[in-house]
Amino acid sequence: MNDNLKKNLANILSAIRIIAGACLYLFSDITGGFIAIYVVCGVTDLLDGPVARKFESTSAVGAILDTVGDIVTYMALVNILLVKHMIPSWIVYWMLGVLGLHIIAGFVSLKKTKKFYVVHSLFGKILGGSIFVLPFAMWIVSKTGLDYMSTVHLLMFIIGCFATLAGIESFAIQCKIDDPETQVKTIYGLIKNNR
Repeated sequence: MNDNLKKNLANILSAIRIIAGACLYLFSDITGGFIAIYVVCGVTDLLDGPVARKFESTSAVGAILDTVGDIVTYMALVNILLVKHMIPSWIVYWMLGVLGLHIIAGFVSLKKTKKFYVVHSLFGKILGGSIFVLPFAMWIVSKTGLDYMSTVHLLMFIIGCFATLAGIESFAIQCKIDDPETQVKTIYGLIKNNR
């Protein structure tokens, strides 16, 4: 593999996720085609970080591309869930509040470091994983005898809790670090580094 490809592979994977995520807007329901493209989004999301670290090509631009890919993909999912009335409105407001906290944290980083930086924290990864499995979990619940809407509300509440923890963790990290390239990814790591 040539050096230029190694240097840009992680960003290429993130770009593929952004394009695939945009294609999800062509669907009005969670169909086999939606799931296939959604899996591409998930696989590229899993690969871009490790590839960037392996080829030592991590960057603030790569982190932003990764975040844009997440937002495009998950907003496509939210779009379908809202259109099909499968998502309670309270979780939308909750998630918008958490998104606002992430944006504020990014501006804190911008003021301190002159870079708008998004922390990819532990709870952020847990949140991403829980959102990613949501359509699969909803499909499984629809095939069981469980009360569908009560179960969906429980799943949304759990996701809201992870989102809140991710937002608080990101904000705390960005308020304390002076270098956006710092490898602090958890509140525990932040506390440990300050000893």
